[in-house]
Parts: sequence; C-alpha cells; structure tokens
Amino acid sequence: MPVVTDLDSVPLTPVYTIVISAAGEATIEGEPVEPLPGQDGRTSALADIRVRAARRGHPIRIIAKEPDGSAWPLIVDHDGAVTPMPGPHPTPPPAFVAPAPVAPVVPVAPQPVPAPAPMPPAPVAPAPIPAPAPAPAPAPVQAPPAPVQTSPDWHTPLPPHHADRFGRIVAAELRGDLVGAALAAREMEGALDREYGALHPHTVGVLGTRAWLALLLQEDWAAIMRLHLRTAERRHNAQAPVDETRRVLRNARAVWWRLAAVDRAEADEIQPELQRVSDLVEGVLPE
Repeated sequence: MPVVTDLDSVPLTPVYTIVISAAGEATIEGEPVEPLPGQDGRTSALADIRVRAARRGHPIRIIAKEPDGSAWPLIVDHDGAVTPMPGPHPTPPPAFVAPAPVAPVVPVAPQPVPAPAPMPPAPVAPAPIPAPAPAPAPAPVQAPPAPVQTSPDWHTPLPPHHADRFGRIVAAELRGDLVGAALAAREMEGALDREYGALHPHTVGVLGTRAWLALLLQEDWAAIMRLHLRTAERRHNAQAPVDETRRVLRNARAVWWRLAAVDRAEADEIQPELQRVSDLVEGVLPE
C-alpha cells in the first residue's frame, strides 16, 4: 500500500492515542475498541482510525503505545497505509487569542446627595385569595424500557466452516483490493443469513464489515448511507452492543453531510430515513 511521502501536508491535529494492553486489547483516547470479527485489538483500532481518516478526507496522526511502554508516532491513511514518523509529531503552534478591549475610564463629576424621601406607609396585607381547586393528576408517564442485556454470542468467534470466507475478506483488504473485499463480505453475509438468520450476531457483524468497506471505497455516498442505516437498524433490532450501534449511526450522519455536499436533493430524500433510524436507536433527532 502507498505511504504518505509529504509528512508536512498532514494536519497537525488531531493526534489520536492508541494504547495496546498486554492482553491485546486496545483503546483510542481511553475508549475501548471492540474487536472486529476475526481480528485482534491492534488491527481493529487501526481500522477505526482508517474510518476516521476516510471521514475527514486526509491522513491522521496517531501515537501507538505498546504494552512495554514504548510509543510510536505514526500516520494512518484511509487506505490502510501506515507511515512511521522519523520523530515525534510536531507540536501545533498555540492559537492566537486577541486581548479583550478595555473601555477607557471616563471621569464622572461628583453629584449632590439627594435628601432622603419620606417613609412610605406600611403596606396593607391583601385579602387572602381562595385556593384553586386541585387540578386532576396527570396520567403517569411510562419510562422507556430498560436496555436489554446483550447476549454473549456477540463475542463468539465465527465457526470454523466460515473461516475460509472470512479469510478471503481479510486477504483482499490487506492487498488493497477493497472491491474484492466488499464482494467477499456480501457473499459471506448471504451465507450467514441463510444459515443463522438476518439478526444473528455473525450475520450482523459481517453487515457492519460491509458498511465499513463501503465507507473506505467512497464510490456512492447514497448507497453507503443506506447501508449504514440498515446496519444500525439491524443492530438495534438484534440487541447488539449499543456503543458500536451508535458509532455506526454517527458514521451515517457523517456520510449524509458528504452526500449533501455533492447531491443535496438525494440527501434531502434520505434524511427522513436517517431521522427514523436515529429516533429508533437514540430517541433523538439527528445532529
């Protein structure tokens, strides 16, 4: 894969910190990274950074901290290229803050002190006002249902008879063939759907992989957004871990803005669907 040759062209901020624990788990800026199916924490963290780079439209600086305490400044692009830095990331110059203007002090001539006004008469207490009849008690408001505990199946590895299919996805992605990886993921999703059903964790997980690969390809923003909305809704209906579902929804919102920049009519047509899925997942309007 190509590497970044002009290091000075990469924005100085943001700089994300990835920490790899001795157990192989990863965090980004202190937030745990959920491993992708069949991948370790390190690879999953880099995949997350790749998505962020794709959304920003430029490579991103990171600091990767290893379990032994060593730290490596790197640059990660949306195509998976990882470029080591020859030294620490440059420190961005401090932002200039203009001093607040100070109003000039205008001298004021002394004023004569007025004579004290006569004391007003003591106030008369008003007549008591009859208390209104009590209003009828409002109908009780039902609290939203408590979140359902997710099944441990979301952390269960793929069965061995699907290892070859998933291996084709990984191999294609590693050699930079994102189209081939997306086609292999679509084929695998169909096989898992036939065997386990559309809401099984394995099926939903590969659907999320398809959405991620589509975001990296950046070929059709409308199709990418619909795929992310389908993934978010499917995860919600399958009671998948909420944090990852919300991340997929945030990606859908970011894609909507990219779509609006090139085809506002198409973006306006999809917006009601974005609002519906947002209400379903979070109960709020899309940002």
